[in-house]
Amino acid sequence: MKIFKIWKWLIAMVAIVFLSACSQTGLSDTASNEQSDDLKIVTTFYPMQALTQAVVGDIAEVTAMMANEEVHDYEPSARDIATLNEADIFVYNSDEMEIWVPSLLASLQNDDLLIIEASADVATIDGDVTTIEGDTTVEEEHSEPEHAEEAEAHDVDPHTWLDPVNAATEIKTIADAISSYDAGHAPIYQDNASKMTMQLSDLNAQYQALFADAENKLFLTQHAAFGYLANRYGLNQVAVTGLTESAEPSPKRIALIVDYIRANQVPVMYIQKGGSSTIADTIAAETGVAIGELQSMESVDTATYPADGKGFMKITTENLEHLSKVVH
Repeated sequence: MKIFKIWKWLIAMVAIVFLSACSQTGLSDTASNEQSDDLKIVTTFYPMQALTQAVVGDIAEVTAMMANEEVHDYEPSARDIATLNEADIFVYNSDEMEIWVPSLLASLQNDDLLIIEASADVATIDGDVTTIEGDTTVEEEHSEPEHAEEAEAHDVDPHTWLDPVNAATEIKTIADAISSYDAGHAPIYQDNASKMTMQLSDLNAQYQALFADAENKLFLTQHAAFGYLANRYGLNQVAVTGLTESAEPSPKRIALIVDYIRANQVPVMYIQKGGSSTIADTIAAETGVAIGELQSMESVDTATYPADGKGFMKITTENLEHLSKVVH
């Protein structure tokens, strides 16, 4: 009887130890996932959200402060400030693109916030754009910008992400920073970044193959967002407006555009996909020019282009396909 009681006691102790071990393991798993499950990542607008989501994958959800709003002139709300004060990571493209970010960051009370400037390692080009009137700068085109700092910021072209090579650089910057912050998931972040980089590398090769021997390298665009693409592949971007998407040509400029299209036999004028086509339609009626679409990703229909790596790649691939109608 005593032996039976001893065995019964030993079995009970083994069960307690086993359950305790399982419980500790469960707690450990919960603890290891707690940082990423609750990771609050905030970005400024679509390209930053998509590239960051491509890096973190299913580990965390990435949100954007803006949805189909003018990025250059955006004014952060009190809600934006409150959100960032509770966030872990903030990703933006550059001080040249989101010119309001420095003042926003100065107003925060979140010393633990990881701030990532995605384009920090990108070799930038100047903000000069070629318009139908010749070489000009954003200051000359918009002599009275709504914000004085906008003219100074646009000494640099801020649309870095539209060049696949630059996008790969930004992916690396984002992945490295988040990997250091959440080291437990660093291998996943780096693997995701590597996969996205390979896709961008393949797309770069397609751009190079298509445009290397092109006889016509000029394309006319309403929004001068594609300077990095033109610079990378030896193309000639001629813009109706400057670097700001919301800028619209005056009636005098419209007349000049019509003359330019006729004189240069321009077959296609590109507008921002999803933007207003009123002026473009007027020009098309006058000249017979076809209206094409390119996406700068400043305003994106996320129902069609999810804010992740797949959506980002779909847009950059479509831009290539649409450009090929003129540059060939």
